[in-house]
Order: sequence, then structure tokens, then C-alpha cells
Amino acid sequence: MISLRDKLKSYGTKQERPKAPPAQADCYRVSGRTKRGDYGLPDFLNADLIKDLSGMELSADVPLESLLFLDTETTGLSGGAGTIAFLTGLGWFEGNEFVVEQDLMRDYPEEGAMLDRVQELVERSQMLVTFNGRTFDLPLLESRYTMNGRRVALTRRQHLDLLHPARAVFKLRLRHCRLSNLEEAVLGIAREDDMPGSEIPKAWFDYLKTGDFTLIEQILDHNAQDIRSMPLILGRLMEMYRAPLSEPYQEDIYSIGRVLDRRGQTERARKCYHAADKGAMSLLSRLSLAESYRKGTDYQASAQVYERMLKEGQGSVEVLVRLAILYEHRLGRPEEALRLTQRAMLLCEDDEQAEQLNRRYRRLKSKTERTV
Repeated sequence: MISLRDKLKSYGTKQERPKAPPAQADCYRVSGRTKRGDYGLPDFLNADLIKDLSGMELSADVPLESLLFLDTETTGLSGGAGTIAFLTGLGWFEGNEFVVEQDLMRDYPEEGAMLDRVQELVERSQMLVTFNGRTFDLPLLESRYTMNGRRVALTRRQHLDLLHPARAVFKLRLRHCRLSNLEEAVLGIAREDDMPGSEIPKAWFDYLKTGDFTLIEQILDHNAQDIRSMPLILGRLMEMYRAPLSEPYQEDIYSIGRVLDRRGQTERARKCYHAADKGAMSLLSRLSLAESYRKGTDYQASAQVYERMLKEGQGSVEVLVRLAILYEHRLGRPEEALRLTQRAMLLCEDDEQAEQLNRRYRRLKSKTERTV
């Protein structure tokens, strides 16, 4: 009688390990085309507008046809060494059309063919455009090239990540700036029967187990919409920076002003603050306007903004303290600074801030008494 131990031993010596499926010469590829005019983008993207919305310094305007829009679908949403991009969506303008091409790994051996195609299209482009590609898509693809024994420096290429300029403009109004949120709130596009991004990794693994290609079709639809939305978002942002004062939402106008302020476009920023000075946005707009004048050393103009705020009932502790600092250190009026500090002490409800105000009050009191 053969023992279980002998059976296991015989299995280990006689049975061969299953071989990995042979690598395919290509990957699954699907493409579609839409009209170029649907996107409203000019033949050349203005370098100054690109700098306004992204901070990117360009030596010249960028030909539209030199852009490559890129988005991946992956086996995980947190990145890491075990995460693979199994689908890469790519979009570019060609003649009178916008081309969307999707390259899919039907199984792991097809990764090399997919990466070949991505590299080919990347190398013929001048600028990559993504949505959150800076921290996710590009580092992930770059790591996959490394794992496949190649060196393709995607993260060093000229790259416009639309997530960051979109957040800078829309976060104050929309709070959440996922691409689907922007499509609905900014572009007026509502997705129907869309597979949520969080379900995509599981759907691909289920496809590997079952061979059910309907799962892949849903992923392809989701990815294609991502690619088509990116040039629309880019066009909308460029339109907003071209004429920010024409925008209907004060939150967006104010947010553009903040970006322009950081870019050193002071006068344009101040016009945005003035235009956004309505309703719920009045306080923020005036605070930013006064701070802009202060940074520009126009201390009197800054003080006038704060005085107007106090006159119109916007006398918070912050406003009183900022104005007191101006009067003491920039305008040579310590008596006014003392008066404002006293008002701030009456409103203050924070113990730590109250102690700071007490110290300021004692110092100003001493200063004013010495000048009598």
C-alpha cells in the first residue's frame, strides 16, 4: 500500500509546473474619432495662458497637435510595486479630428506590447496632458518600464497635469474636483451607466478569471470618457483665464485672482478681487485685496480696505489686528493701533490670541504714553 507521503513525493518529481502563456506580439487596441471642432481649442495654445493656469514656463506657443492626452486604468488605486497599468488611453488631435486610442493588456504577457505603443506616441509628442498624472499615472508607467528592463523618463517630459489648475479654480465652489465632478458641474456632461473608478481593478481581475469581455467594454467606455474630457477641461480653463471677469461664479473669479496674485500679475488679481466682492465672497475678496496692497507697499490703500470692512460690519478680530499692525508699523499712528487692539480684545474668544492681544495692548499703551 502506497502511503500519502510517497504519493506527495511522486507528484513532486513527476509533475511539471504549468508554463506561463506565451507573450503576444501585440495587445488589444481600439480607437475612435470625434470632430476637432467639438473641443473649441485653438491651433496653438497660448504660452502666457498656459503659464497663468499652471505656472509652466514655455518658450513659445504650443501646437495643439503636439499634445498627447494620457490616462491609465490600473490593478490598484494606491500605486506601489505590485500595481500594473493594464489599459492606457491616449488622445491626440490629428487633422480635423480628435483620436482616442486605447491599448489593453488581455493578460500579463501583453504588457510589453502596450508599453511599446505608449512609448512610441509619447516620443512623438511635445507635451503630455493628464489628470493626476504627476503623482499617479506617469510614475506608475515609468516603474513598469523599469520592471521590463527599459529606461523611459516619463516624469521628466514637459507635462501639464490638469488636476492642479482645476483644483486651484474650482475647489472653493465645488469642494471635490474629481474628473466626473468637473464634467457635470463645469462642462454640463453627466455620465450614464459609468463604472466607478474604484470598481475597475476588480472588474479586470474578474475578466481574467471568466473571460467575460463585457467587463472590459465598461472599462473602455470609462477610460475613453476620461480622455475626451481632458481637452474640454483644458479649453474651459484657458477661456476662464482669458476673461476671468466674465465668469458667473464669484468663487471662481476670486480663485483665479489668487492664482494670478501668486504669478505676480497684481493688477489682474486685484480686478478679480473687486469683481468677486459680492455676497458670501465679500469678506475673502476684501481680505485678499487688502493683503495685495500691503505686499505692494501701498499701505494707505490697504488700510482703506480694512476701514471699509469695519464700517460695513466686517469687523472680525483678524481685520482689527491687521489694520492695527498697519497703523503701528507702516503708517505711524500708534494711537489708532491701540484703539483697534482694544476693540479686538473685546471680540476675542481664543485664550492664546487674547494673550497676544494683551501683550500688544501693553506695548502700544507704553508707546503712546511715551509720545505724550
